Amino acid sequence: MLNLLLDFLPFQKGGGVGGAASFTKTITDEVLRQCGDTTKLFATYDSTLPVGRQYDYTEMAERNQITLLDIASKPLAELISQHAIDTFFIAIGQQYAGYDLTGISCRTIMFIHDIFDVESSDNRIDLAITDQHGESRWQRFKRITNLLTGRWEKRKQRVYGRIMPLFTAPNTLAYTVSDYTANALKYYFPDIAKDIHVCYSPLKENSRLAEVENPQLATLINSGKPYLLMIAANRVYKNAAILTKVFRRLQAEHPELHLLTLKYGKRISDHHIDISYLSDSDLEHAYEHAHALVFGSFFEGFGYPPIEAARYGTPTVASNVTSIPEILGDAGIYFSPFYPAGLYQALNQVLADRNCRADAISRRYQEICERQQRDLNELVSVILNKSE
Repeated sequence: MLNLLLDFLPFQKGGGVGGAASFTKTITDEVLRQCGDTTKLFATYDSTLPVGRQYDYTEMAERNQITLLDIASKPLAELISQHAIDTFFIAIGQQYAGYDLTGISCRTIMFIHDIFDVESSDNRIDLAITDQHGESRWQRFKRITNLLTGRWEKRKQRVYGRIMPLFTAPNTLAYTVSDYTANALKYYFPDIAKDIHVCYSPLKENSRLAEVENPQLATLINSGKPYLLMIAANRVYKNAAILTKVFRRLQAEHPELHLLTLKYGKRISDHHIDISYLSDSDLEHAYEHAHALVFGSFFEGFGYPPIEAARYGTPTVASNVTSIPEILGDAGIYFSPFYPAGLYQALNQVLADRNCRADAISRRYQEICERQQRDLNELVSVILNKSE
């Protein structure tokens, strides 16, 4: 009998919404599908945090006979010893920085998806980022002050000082989600002597309703007007600022063009639609009908959206940094996230011909899906101790 401790914190942290939760859910579902009667399941959760919006981990636990272990009540090492845990799977390493990770001696499989906080502290990118629409002067002042006073550096030392000893421990299999992040980890943490396994983030289940639920999205799609799509626009490192700036110029040249953002919080024109939340089903509809996805991030550990857009043949105009070119390959239309004229050029290319990368998109989507499925199968085999 294998006593397996799963990770349910991503279903709570940050409201339990987004790529971290989706990543964890996909792996959890596959573990549940393959584990059989020879595995006894446990999962971490924090009783001080609410149930997340995207997935109800309590219902998931009850339905699959998973024993929930409250890591707010006892140290992890004590819970692991008490329940004779053989293998501990950690989906998002940084989410455990606030907990005591000392004394964990069981076999551990641990992911660190990106280290953008470490990289941004080093390259001082906060000095170059500004968003006159989505960020207040106070928010920008606070970001820059945190950088210049060394607060980001202290946070880096605090967070990684807590999680890296477990990540580098002999009993831990270290994982990340792209070759880029594996190399970034080696660069910034040269004491890592072990191999870092790369497992591409698994493809999320494509489940959508026939009808669009959100009335704003339904109206936009039914109008037939072309629109550019950007998701998670509230996060400053996703770089909505460059898109809103360039869109103002493009709108004058393409009067029918619209901009659809998720969570930006403001509208910059009457052709800009901002929606605070879309269900997974509606997001699929948004990808399918977009003229293009704009993905101008300063940092990505993997980057789900371009692959999700590629499912429908929708082109992605993408930043040319970190993991993005690795994942998109020749299917992307690239620009520097610092140059508005570069984004303007890339968008004009896709506005002139939406199908300019059609063959490359189809080919790359197939390649990535095959890699994702292969990596997922291998990871689950490791989690269930079927192979090393």
